[in-house]
Amino acid sequence: MYLVIVGAGKVGIPLASSLINEGHEVYVIDHSEEAVNEVQRELGMVATVGDATQPSALKEAGLSRADVLIAATNSDEVNLATCQLAKLQFKVPRTIAVAHTPENAALFDLAGIDLVVSATDLVLANLTTALPTHPLIRLMPLADRSVELIAIKIPASGTVVGNKLTDTRLPYGTKIILLINTDGHTKSLDNDSVIEAEDEIIALSSTNSTAELWEILTELR
Repeated sequence: MYLVIVGAGKVGIPLASSLINEGHEVYVIDHSEEAVNEVQRELGMVATVGDATQPSALKEAGLSRADVLIAATNSDEVNLATCQLAKLQFKVPRTIAVAHTPENAALFDLAGIDLVVSATDLVLANLTTALPTHPLIRLMPLADRSVELIAIKIPASGTVVGNKLTDTRLPYGTKIILLINTDGHTKSLDNDSVIEAEDEIIALSSTNSTAELWEILTELR
């Protein structure tokens, strides 16, 4: 599957990395040269500087052959305009947009965007004060809804608290892409990464395995 992601921010970069690791072809567009350089350092030459509201930039990214466009910038106006161009001019089969206000989310729906993701669900630093003890949040479906991006909060008395990520049994095909502490800061993902109470885990999971993953990560002592 070929996906074009607009916006190389906190959503775009980890999403691009995970999709590439899953075997998909991904291209990222961002107006910031610094952000594009970061993508290129991490993922290779799969990003370019450009204004995604201009057809020329989308054409350069090969949008006419894309299966999905994901608009994940910090601007609702840019996300909406990009999705409309993708649908109307480039005939992209599926468009996904991040909406930063509830009013705009309703507008996105009326504009025919296939999937609207509320930015409220993506501001993970604030989840710990707004959610129940150990919720499962479905952030975004991917790959024709066979895979989904999810967030799970670790309960204080969870059996996985104190475990290293590498020692935690996960369902086949699950990939942890972010680990966020109670202060809203991301933690490194390496062999020494330890799961702590109230951490937020962001993962790519097969929809068939999500329930199992939630049970593993929220089991109580």
